[in-house]
Amino acid sequence: MRQGIASRFQLGNLMRSSIPRLLQIAQQRSGTHVGHKSQRILSSDYNMVGVCGEDAFADEFGLKIDDSIKPSGDKGIDFTLSLPFTVDVKCAKLPFNLLLEVGKPVVDIYVLADYNDSFNKELSSSILLGWEWGKVLAKAPTKEFGHGVLNHYIPAEDLRPISTLKDRYVQEYGEPK
Repeated sequence: MRQGIASRFQLGNLMRSSIPRLLQIAQQRSGTHVGHKSQRILSSDYNMVGVCGEDAFADEFGLKIDDSIKPSGDKGIDFTLSLPFTVDVKCAKLPFNLLLEVGKPVVDIYVLADYNDSFNKELSSSILLGWEWGKVLAKAPTKEFGHGVLNHYIPAEDLRPISTLKDRYVQEYGEPK
């Protein structure tokens, strides 16, 4: 059994000055995908939740968030690590499980992040909880967690520590800048 998530999560260094930029990205994404079949409105501020998770990952790995407008979506790829692996960050307000919708394209690595909401959006942030290989997640058990969507899932406490992914990255490319 893997180490418990509470003792190994990675805190993102979300810069409070970046919140307006993250809100802008979230609003652009919301406006771009109105009425699309693939749009899954699973919680209020769902795009802000996702963008905060991506921001925590970008900060941890010294990467930039992709703020380009993609009317057709990002095909589940939030980042490409130079290892080379594609990464999809899944951020949730209640991150009990890492989820992959059945039938969706599979990327190399999935990362689960916890969104910490605040009444003052400038105090909102995300932490990275763990990760798993896409091929492992795609073979995980399935369950419907609401909204009529069937997902493969792995409980958060069974995910690999973010430190193991970062160690691979640092070993290959050095410390993120």
